[in-house]
Amino acid sequence: MDAERINRTLLYGEGLFETLRVYPGQQVPLLPFHCRRMRKGAEALGFPFSPQAFEEAVETTLKAIPQEQEARLRITLEVFGEERAEESHLLTHWSSLPAVDPRLGEGVRVLLAPFRRSSSSPLLPFKTTNYFENSHARRWARDQGCDDALFLNERGEVTETTTANLLLIHRRTLITPPVSAGLLPGIARHILLMSADQIGLHPEERPVTPRDLQEADEAVLSNAVVEVLPVREVVGLLIRRPPFGWATSLRAAYRQNIFLWAKR
Repeated sequence: MDAERINRTLLYGEGLFETLRVYPGQQVPLLPFHCRRMRKGAEALGFPFSPQAFEEAVETTLKAIPQEQEARLRITLEVFGEERAEESHLLTHWSSLPAVDPRLGEGVRVLLAPFRRSSSSPLLPFKTTNYFENSHARRWARDQGCDDALFLNERGEVTETTTANLLLIHRRTLITPPVSAGLLPGIARHILLMSADQIGLHPEERPVTPRDLQEADEAVLSNAVVEVLPVREVVGLLIRRPPFGWATSLRAAYRQNIFLWAKR
C-alpha cells in the first residue's frame, strides 16, 4: 500500500461515525445535528471533513431505503495518511429496524462494566471508530444475560452505557451525568433535556452515583436510533416494572420535537 493511502481507520482506529434513525418517507430530521457533531469531531481530531459530502452521502443512501421502512443508517469517516490524516472518505451502511421494538414494553437490563473509564479521555466526547472498549464491554454484558454494560469513571460516578446515554427520573427531575464525567454528549440526550419541561420534569445535569440509581423512580437509555428505552434493571441496584410511564412520555415528547424542530 502506498504511504499516502495508509488506512488510519483500519490500522489505528482513527475515524468518526454517526448513526441516524431514518423514519418513514426517508425522513432524517436530525441530519443537521449529526453532520454538525461529525464536523466538530473532525476539527478537534484533525480529520478532513466536508459537510456537503456528508449530506450527499446520506441522501444517496436514503434512495435505497423503502419509503415505508424505518432504518438505522451509519455513516463512517474513514481517514488515510502516513503520519496523520491527510484525506478522508465517507462510507454508509443501512439496516432495517423492527416496526415495534419489544424492549419498549419490557425494558432493558444492564449491569456495571467490569472496568472503569477515565473522565479525562480526550476521545469520549466524540463518536470515534476506536470502539473496541465499548464492544468488548457490551459483549461481556450479553454473556451475563444483559442488554448492555454501564460504565463508571475513576471517581465511581455513573457515565453512560456502551451505546447510549443514561437519564434518571427522580421526584419530577430528569437527571443525567454531565459531559465532564466522561461521556458522549448525545443528540437524543440533548433533545430530552430540552423537552423535559413539556411533560412536567425539571432537567438537571449533575454527577450520578450508584445510590442515585437505587433511588430513581425510573431510568431510561437514549440515543438517536433507539430514541428512549426504559430500564427494568440495573443489576444489584435498580429494579422497576412496567408500565414505564415516564419513559413513554419522554419518547412521545422526543418524537414530537424532532419533527417540529426539523421544520424550523
